[in-house]
Amino acid sequence: MNRLAQGMVMVLLGAAALSVTVASQDYLNYVRGEFRPFLIAAGAVLVLLGLVAVVAELRSPEDEAEPGHDPAHGHDHGRAPVVAWLLLLPVVVIFVVAPPALGAYTAAAADPAAAVERALPDDVPADTPDADGPVEMSLREFVVRAWTDEERSMAGREIRLTGFAVPNPDGEGWYLARLQIACCAADAIVNRVLIVNQEEPPADSWWTVTGRWVEPEGDIRRVRDHRFEVTEMVPVDHPPDPYE
Repeated sequence: MNRLAQGMVMVLLGAAALSVTVASQDYLNYVRGEFRPFLIAAGAVLVLLGLVAVVAELRSPEDEAEPGHDPAHGHDHGRAPVVAWLLLLPVVVIFVVAPPALGAYTAAAADPAAAVERALPDDVPADTPDADGPVEMSLREFVVRAWTDEERSMAGREIRLTGFAVPNPDGEGWYLARLQIACCAADAIVNRVLIVNQEEPPADSWWTVTGRWVEPEGDIRRVRDHRFEVTEMVPVDHPPDPYE
């Protein structure tokens, strides 16, 4: 790979980063939304540096031998190793393949989020919100409350959840799930509830469900999957940001 090719690769890498952050919201399939400014900055810097390298190479004299330099020396100091071409793989993946967000396959294969062994996290309100109608909750908030709320304040309350359908490998019912990420898709964990009173919809289809938490008997922390009794199901479009 000569210097001109190196510059072009940098331009393509930067363009790939900008295409998924500025021209679309595809970056949300891979990282949290907070990373967008950093991805834009990195993409812009790569494009700028690549253009500078390309222009400098095009303006430089061609094949001028340096004084005292033997043309038959055996190698070119202006070339990068052949392995550098592997840097084009991310470009091919983004522009040609464009992997979708993680979905039902990942949720079915992964272990569910572990039961929380302490009090509610700071970002989860201590009390279930008062509302005349169904209470809107993220799946994360629902499962955290189901595992930690010793007062069982969700009992008897109408709750509305949104997530995608996941087949249950054990055969009983199906899961409504949402993946939660701290940084990127590589660290995703599954928040899910088990639904047994509705027919299983197609895997990866998105739904907003309204219903009630099925109170378990005994210690709430020993429940592997909390159950949700659905009274209404409404199909919804795939959200731009599929993660919690």
